[in-house]
Amino acid sequence: MWLLYLYLIRDALMDLSALVTDTFEWTFAGAERPRLPAITRVLATLEEYGAVALLNGATLIVWALYNQVRFRGSDRRGASKLVGVADLAALYGFPAEDIANWQQSRILVMRHGPGGVLIRVTSQDPEPIPPLPHRESPAKAAE
Repeated sequence: MWLLYLYLIRDALMDLSALVTDTFEWTFAGAERPRLPAITRVLATLEEYGAVALLNGATLIVWALYNQVRFRGSDRRGASKLVGVADLAALYGFPAEDIANWQQSRILVMRHGPGGVLIRVTSQDPEPIPPLPHRESPAKAAE
């Protein structure tokens, strides 16, 4: 995309390069003053870019204002309905008690058959981690 952009603005870049070269030669090498047509072409190109940028900006502002008026007061995004154990049981075709047990597992392996059908669920919980003994912080122990 950048190469395409540079290709499209190549004339403006060449005019700008010629203008800089002519100005440098006029300033330091005693050449004649820079040519006026190069300056006017660069300014005309910049004017066109400015017009396009203003038109794009105005379009985006009008679109934003239109959407504010159109969607004023309507709540487009409501909260999702909570999925319960009964919903999951109906989805997977397993008893609700099994689903509730699965939810208590820390590691659950679900095997699917052809077509994405759930065929087996295995809980691979590691040994339960015993709770850590209650210790006081070093700052409290020093007091």
